[in-house]
Amino acid sequence: SERQLVVDEKILNRLFWYFSACEKCVLAQVCKAWRRVLYQPKFWVGLTPVLHTKELYNILPGGEKEFVSLQGFAVRGFDGFCLVGVSDLDICEFIDNYPLSKKGVKSMSLKRSTITDAGLEVMLEQMQGVVRLELSGCNDFTEAGLWSSLNARITALSVSDCINVADDAIAAISQLLPNLTELNLQAYHVTDTALAYFTAKQGYTTHTLRLNSCWEITNHGVVNMVHSLPNLSVLSLSGCSKVTDDGVELVAENLRKLRSLDLSWCPRITDMALEYIACDLHKLEELVLDR
Repeated sequence: SERQLVVDEKILNRLFWYFSACEKCVLAQVCKAWRRVLYQPKFWVGLTPVLHTKELYNILPGGEKEFVSLQGFAVRGFDGFCLVGVSDLDICEFIDNYPLSKKGVKSMSLKRSTITDAGLEVMLEQMQGVVRLELSGCNDFTEAGLWSSLNARITALSVSDCINVADDAIAAISQLLPNLTELNLQAYHVTDTALAYFTAKQGYTTHTLRLNSCWEITNHGVVNMVHSLPNLSVLSLSGCSKVTDDGVELVAENLRKLRSLDLSWCPRITDMALEYIACDLHKLEELVLDR
């Protein structure tokens, strides 16, 4: 009968692949049978829930706040979250209330949040599975917080628009993250000196470096970078406005494994830089220019 077809799990398991993530969220509310099928982790692989502070709490009749149930996320096996506008306390509540937080969460992103050094330390101490970390627009933690909290298990780190990040942050990253494969950094106060801090181990493991709008970096920084990270396959110098053709020549001569290079918003780069790239970067598959 039609009713049996509508709840036939074999059919539903094939049918639901044709819907977007947003549509699946709606379809899961139709009936328990659909929800049971849709809440299988296979339908949610590669997706990251984004939770804003106000979505983390229910307001009780007396005006008190109660942390929401995250059981639905746990059933679907989400191993990465983006939390927006959260405080240290919110993060502690998240850890206490998400069943997979201690070992099952591999990726954490905090945006426009007031996390402090203490909060960062507690989060990475408690969440033992985190290997990918993003901090964006978080102005309350300091470089000391990175020294006290970064853990060798982290393989990918992104830091952007965090006002207290400068050279000492790179020192912490280079000393504490020997297994780093990817670093994405947007920091106005990082200088050439910082790019000499990377260790021999990172020179071997790190294949992706994105330095976006690091305004203080010059060709001297590029010298340090190409010597300390010779195995890069992805490099972005987007918005590193002090880098010139000579810097690009250094990149082309020393980073022969590059497959992707982003030189957008580098106003001092001319046609000469393109000649260096054409001559030496034979493995290059992607070149990004803004003009």
